[in-house]
Amino acid sequence: MTIKQSIMVKPSKKTPQKTIHISKLDMVIRAPNTHTNVFYVYDHPPPSKSPPSFNAEILKNALSEILVPYYPLAGRLRLNQNRDRYEINCNAMGVLFVEAETNLTLKDLNDFEPSASLRELLIPDCDYTRDLSLIPLFMLQVTWFKCGGLGLGFAAHHHIADGSANTYFIAKLLKMVAGLDYFVTPVHDRIHVAPRDPLCIKFQHLHEFDPIVPSLPLNGFIKGEQNYDTKQCLFKLSKQQIQVLKQATLSQAMKYAANNNHKISTFAILASHIWRSACNARDIPYDQEVKLYVPVDGRSRLKDPVIPEVYYGNVLFFSICIAKAGDIIHQPIWYTARKIQESIEKMDDEYLRSSIDNLEQRQGVPAPLMGAHKIMYPDLMINSWVKLPFYKADFGWGPPKVVGNCEIKLEGLSFLMGGSKEDEGLTLAINLFSVHMPMFKKHLYTFMPMPMFKKHLYTFMPISSSL
Repeated sequence: MTIKQSIMVKPSKKTPQKTIHISKLDMVIRAPNTHTNVFYVYDHPPPSKSPPSFNAEILKNALSEILVPYYPLAGRLRLNQNRDRYEINCNAMGVLFVEAETNLTLKDLNDFEPSASLRELLIPDCDYTRDLSLIPLFMLQVTWFKCGGLGLGFAAHHHIADGSANTYFIAKLLKMVAGLDYFVTPVHDRIHVAPRDPLCIKFQHLHEFDPIVPSLPLNGFIKGEQNYDTKQCLFKLSKQQIQVLKQATLSQAMKYAANNNHKISTFAILASHIWRSACNARDIPYDQEVKLYVPVDGRSRLKDPVIPEVYYGNVLFFSICIAKAGDIIHQPIWYTARKIQESIEKMDDEYLRSSIDNLEQRQGVPAPLMGAHKIMYPDLMINSWVKLPFYKADFGWGPPKVVGNCEIKLEGLSFLMGGSKEDEGLTLAINLFSVHMPMFKKHLYTFMPMPMFKKHLYTFMPISSSL
């Protein structure tokens, strides 16, 4: 790969020189010396479609313009004077913009399987050994492929905003590139997720936002082997496969569940199946308690006050479902799916406000949920990106061909992603120990809605996977 340019893009006009105090909800998700990443890949349209001209300068100019209303992105993070909270220094230092080209074609990228090499190809490099006040909060890379395709890689600091806010920002940016109306006045005031005064904690919030720490010793856990290498893989589930799993699960729930009027979501069924597959593959002792983390966007759940659609910050909470590994493996899928759904459904306005107040009790800078360890074993996190409008990011070439995560660094972390068309099904991206991945694949494509009955065994041939 060849770097053609690497510069700081600053707002096109003068912006407020101020300090924004971020919330503990902003600070608690990731370590401060990290960025989250996402890439968008586009095929070059055929000449017959008369695609609009596009080059890095057009994107750079649009970025400079949109940084005027999104001025905190051009600032830098720092600790406050008391060193007990992070804040954004809105100093207009700019965001990192990189343009690169490669001799690779889009077909060379192995279905865009997440890996360190994919991140190096599509995401700007960042030196995290520098002082935090020097690290850009947002980075963008344009990568030109030999076939004419284009990659847009984005890296955003989680202390500033979550995935929903950044997806909205990227869509607005690319609308500007397409010459469409981009008018937006984002809301940066953290008052919408501020704790109440006085604090009012009405629920138990066990383990919520606690740092993820492996609860089992690793020494010898893989039957005497000491191979702790991890592997990142993609597994595709077709719409038909998902429908078969869902119908079989709901049919069994109607037949055997005490309360069969309780609806079970497709996500809860998939999450239950993925969790069971992981427990089987990881050879976890049956009596071991394991946790399933599910990130939950609070935007539609918080009512007083309502979160504006244009709020640029974190409104991310975590549903935690706890069960013994043996129960997850041997109970029917619908049983675990209900538990997962109940843990998500309880997160209404009052519960989330209580969670914010509970988090505020922590003194000083809260230890991040993710960052201290690179291993979740035996726990699992399933992050659904299905409803994020990635495929509306069109700068004139049409929707992206592929959207994904360049690299998943945390063992036990997974992402469910949709495709550009509704009939494409879903893709699961996951990081597990390498020795566990073959069994995970086997269990993922073989499911039993009711484990006690052999006749309910269904086997799926994988459409595509990275194994």
